Amino acid sequence: MTALPQPGRVAEGQIRVLAGRRRRRPTMAPWMIVAIIAVIGFLGLGFARTSLDRAAFDLAELNTEITEQRSLKLSLEMEIARLENPARIAPLAEEMGLVIPTMTHQLLVDLDGTSPAVAGADTDESNQ
Repeated sequence: MTALPQPGRVAEGQIRVLAGRRRRRPTMAPWMIVAIIAVIGFLGLGFARTSLDRAAFDLAELNTEITEQRSLKLSLEMEIARLENPARIAPLAEEMGLVIPTMTHQLLVDLDGTSPAVAGADTDESNQ
């Protein structure tokens, strides 16, 4: 049995053993930090994408509702135009006893005065 050589001594035909420090294994802490940052980044991107998709769906629903409201507005405007048609209103007015006036008088209203004046009455008095 051969004895192991002492550090610093060299025996013939044997390997020289040097005294020194043992190599330290790299710690796992930096890799764990990188892995945690990567996972957080991945989850953050997924959350951002989900938020954008939800906003896009909401926007699509609002655009659909705007289109529906515009068509409703157009149909209501057409209904108003139909109901305001004088050809429809005249027979209804005649049924109620309303007639088109044959004589009209223009009234001039003095906002400072107390009663309205007929336009033709003032001009006749000033000509006489």
